[in-house]
Amino acid sequence: MSVTTAEKEWLLRVSGKVGNVEEKAAPPANRVGVASGTTTVATKKVGRGFEDVAGMTELKRLVTEGFINVINNKECAAAYGIKPPSMLLYGPSGCGKTFFAEKMAEEVGINFMKVVPDDIASTLVHGTQEKIGELFRKAERKSPTLMFFDEFDAMVPHRTNNEMDYQNGEVNEFLCMLNNAADRGVYVLAATNHPERIDKAVLRTGRIDEIIYVDMPDAEVRAGLFRLALSKLPADEGVDCEKLADLTNGYNCSDISYIVKVASRRMFNASILERHLPYKKITQELLEDVILHRTPSVSSKDLREFERIRSEFSPKDSVARRSVGFF
Repeated sequence: MSVTTAEKEWLLRVSGKVGNVEEKAAPPANRVGVASGTTTVATKKVGRGFEDVAGMTELKRLVTEGFINVINNKECAAAYGIKPPSMLLYGPSGCGKTFFAEKMAEEVGINFMKVVPDDIASTLVHGTQEKIGELFRKAERKSPTLMFFDEFDAMVPHRTNNEMDYQNGEVNEFLCMLNNAADRGVYVLAATNHPERIDKAVLRTGRIDEIIYVDMPDAEVRAGLFRLALSKLPADEGVDCEKLADLTNGYNCSDISYIVKVASRRMFNASILERHLPYKKITQELLEDVILHRTPSVSSKDLREFERIRSEFSPKDSVARRSVGFF
């Protein structure tokens, strides 16, 4: 394995052979175990925005009135003392939380920065804290920025009474950075399947203003999901999306997306065997057969647990159901 000039120089410095004074120095950037800075950047996302989201009417309204309208009418918002709220989306897996965040970025048209737990991981003491601060500073330099934290519970878990617990310092850093981030042009959106694992101090207003449950898709949304997905594919015009919705009670958005993909794959393979003929259509019978051989990915036991969590975090949300869908 070849050694670069920079690596040779670093090895000499560590061994004390440079100059007359023994000293320890930082290794060159990008060496294993070195916090050389995250590569996460804020960029504008281009796409169809909310047109790709089936259902989720209430959340779209909330985001439009509380976020998009404020961003697009800053002078009027300032007169009323209004700033975009920071939001946490939570609920069962596969219901479109991450997808909605990406489509929200397309809809509003500002810079978008997606952060996952691995982006802030570091093997160095206090390395994660440095990365957290660096990410927020990057977002601020590119403001206005929609900063999206996926799997948020892994980044801000409950703090312990152990002063040696390094995660306590990381959560404290998040608390500082989240404080009124909107004042700096950084708008925070986070998603999690487990809000109960998040430190309570993170969830107070001023850090996270709105805590929103993203429910399993109801029959209307499931029909919309099938309709939206099939509109982009060679599908038979006689497909009954309402019947498909009835057959997929308890299936989440990802399940429905995959059902359509399985049907597409079957017709793709059938079509390439007869290249001289038009593409074969996805039919009602085919879709029903795929559904018959697949089970929901979220169990009834999981759903009961999510309803319990919902009663804790959104006790007044039992009537207004916020549903989501996507493809």
